[in-house]
Amino acid sequence: MVKLHYFKNQRYSKLKAQCERDERLFVDPEFPPETKSLYFSRATPPEPVEWKRPKDICAPDPPQLFVDGMSSHDVTQGKLGNCWFVAACSSLALEPSLLEKVIPDMKHQEWDPENVGNYQGIFRFRFFRQGQWTEVVIDDLLPTIAGKLVYIHSTDKNEFWSALVEKAYAKMAGSYEALEAGNTGDALVDFTGGVCESINLKDGGYGQDQEKRLGLFKSMQRAMRDKSLIGASIRIKNRDEMEKRTETGLVMGHAYGVTAVKKITIGEGLFSLFNRQHLYMIRLRNPWGQKEWNGPWSDDSEEWKKLKASDREKLGIVFENDGEFWMAFEDFCTYFTNATLCHVLNTSIFSFSNRWHVFKHNYRWSPGSTAGGCVENRSTFLKNPQYAFTVKEEGEVMISLMQEDTRKEKEHGAENLTIGYFVMKVEENRKYRLHTMFEKAGDSIFINAREVVNKFHFKKGRYVVIPSTYEQNKAGQFLMRIFTEKSSKAMFLNQEHSTGSQIFCCFPQCRTPLCVLSVTVKSAGGLQKTSRLSMTPDPYATISCEGRKVKTPVQKDSLNPQWNTGALFFVRRPQKSRLVVQVWDYNWFWDSFMGQAKIAIDINNKAVTETHQLMGRMRNHQVQMPGVVTVEVKCYQDLLAI
Repeated sequence: MVKLHYFKNQRYSKLKAQCERDERLFVDPEFPPETKSLYFSRATPPEPVEWKRPKDICAPDPPQLFVDGMSSHDVTQGKLGNCWFVAACSSLALEPSLLEKVIPDMKHQEWDPENVGNYQGIFRFRFFRQGQWTEVVIDDLLPTIAGKLVYIHSTDKNEFWSALVEKAYAKMAGSYEALEAGNTGDALVDFTGGVCESINLKDGGYGQDQEKRLGLFKSMQRAMRDKSLIGASIRIKNRDEMEKRTETGLVMGHAYGVTAVKKITIGEGLFSLFNRQHLYMIRLRNPWGQKEWNGPWSDDSEEWKKLKASDREKLGIVFENDGEFWMAFEDFCTYFTNATLCHVLNTSIFSFSNRWHVFKHNYRWSPGSTAGGCVENRSTFLKNPQYAFTVKEEGEVMISLMQEDTRKEKEHGAENLTIGYFVMKVEENRKYRLHTMFEKAGDSIFINAREVVNKFHFKKGRYVVIPSTYEQNKAGQFLMRIFTEKSSKAMFLNQEHSTGSQIFCCFPQCRTPLCVLSVTVKSAGGLQKTSRLSMTPDPYATISCEGRKVKTPVQKDSLNPQWNTGALFFVRRPQKSRLVVQVWDYNWFWDSFMGQAKIAIDINNKAVTETHQLMGRMRNHQVQMPGVVTVEVKCYQDLLAI
C-alpha cells in the first residue's frame, strides 16, 4: 500500500462524507473559486471569468472523466503558457497504468448517471513530490470565459479528466499563473515517481553521428516499451524566439510529447529480401492541437506513398491538423535540441522482470553547517551531506538530486537553487564521512533546475556522492535518490568517525580508536599459479586488521593483477596490531593461498607507497612465496584526517 501525504491535510473520504450529510456540493476553501486561485500577480482577471461545474459547461451532454477511453488528444492547451505540463499530460494519457496512479479509483470518481446521489463535486489526484505520493483534493468548479474552459480542455466538450488534473496541480503550485513556464521532466516525475534523463541532441551530435543516433533510438524504443514517458523541445537563445514557428512548422521554446517510436521495414517478404529498407520513425504531438511539422513524413507528404495501406493502418496514420505528426528519427535529432526520458523504474520486490534498487533520503543544506558549496570551495565542500553506495557488479547507476519545488513561492520571487553533485571512489568498507578528497568517479553539471539526473557506468566498488549548491551557505531542502542494478548498501553518512563504547570498553575491539588507517592494495606482480583446480590464475586480495576484512575484486587470468581497492580501519591497538594483505587464487571449489604481507602500523601522518615480498603463513610464515604486493598506506593520529 502506498504511504500518502495529504496536501493541506484534506482527506477525500472525510470531506465527501461531510458533503453527503449536509446535502451540498464541495467548495474547496483551500483553493476557492476566486481570482487569487487564478493569479498571484493581479487582483482582477483581464476578462470576466465564471467558475462552473462540468455539468453546466457541457449541458445537455452528461459530464465524464473519460470519453471513449484515454488518449493524447484529450489534452489541448488553453490560455496559459504551460505547454510543458500539457505535453506531460499528453504522454501520460498513453499509459493507463500510470494515469491510474494520478487518478486513483477512476471508476468510483467517474460521474455515474444511475447514481446521481454519489456525486458531491469533489475529486482527488495524486502526485509524487519529494519522495512521497501526495494526495490533492479539489472541487470541480472550473474557470470559464463565455461558457468555455479557460485552460486545458479536451477535444470532447464533456470530457474533464485533463482539466481537473491541471486544477489539482495548480492548487499545489498556489495558482494557475504559477504554472507559467516549466520543465516537462518535472511534470513527468510528478506523474510517475520516475527519474528523468535529459539528452542534449544538439551538443551530443546525434543528428550527425549515426551510431549514437541508433543507440538513442533503441533507448527511446525500450523506454516506450517499459512505459516510460518522453518529451522533446527546441531550445531558444533569447526571449524573442519564444514560441516562434520555424520554416519546418516546429515551434521553438515549446514542449512536445512523444507518442510513438517505431522501426518500419519496407519490402518484407521472401522476394524482397535484398530490397528491404528500415525506416526509423518517431511520432510527436503539439499540445496546442495544431501547428505540425511540414517536412518529410508530415501529413499527406510524398514519403507516405512508400508504405502500403496495411502498414499505414498498423501505425494508425490519420492525416488531420490535430497537432500529432510523424517524422524521421534523423530529422528529429537534427531539428529538436533536447529530449527528456522519464524512466519509470521497476523497484518492486515482487517483480520477476529486471528491477532497480532505489535508495532515497530527504535532507537539507543549512548555512554555516551543511551548505559548503561546490567542489571549487575546497575548504568547505566536504561539509555538505554525503552518501555512500556500493556497485556490486560493473554496470549502470542513476543518481538524482531533486530540490524542493519553488513554484508556490513564485509570488515572493523564489527561484531554484543552482545544484549538482560530485562522485568519488572510496574504500570498500567506508561508512563514515569523508574528510579528504578521493579519486573522482563522476559529476553532474550545476544548474538551476528542480532536478539533476545522470546515468553513470561504474566499475565494481564503493562510492560517495556529495550533493551541493554551487555557492556556499545557500539554504534548501532536497531529495537524493540512487538507483542501482543490485542492492547497494547505500547510506547517509552522518558519523564523522568510529568511536569507542563506554559500556564495553573493557573489550579491545570496543575501545576508542587511536588512529585511522586507509589502505589501498594497488597491485601484485610475479605471482605463481599454485592451484591445479582451474585453468587460469584468478587472483584477489584480502585486507584485514583487528578482525575486520575487505576483499578486492577477482582479476581474471593474470599473474600481475591491478586492483586499486581500498579499506578503512579505525585501529584500537596500533602497537600490537598488524595490517595483513593476503593474495588468493579464486577457484570454484576452494581458493588457493598465494602469499601474504604483514605490515606494522606506523602512525606517520602521511601517505606511503610500499612494495612487500609475499611470505607464507602459519608454520611457513618465514618462507618467501613467489611475487610481491604493492600497497599505499595512510595512517593518521587525527581521526578526521581521512
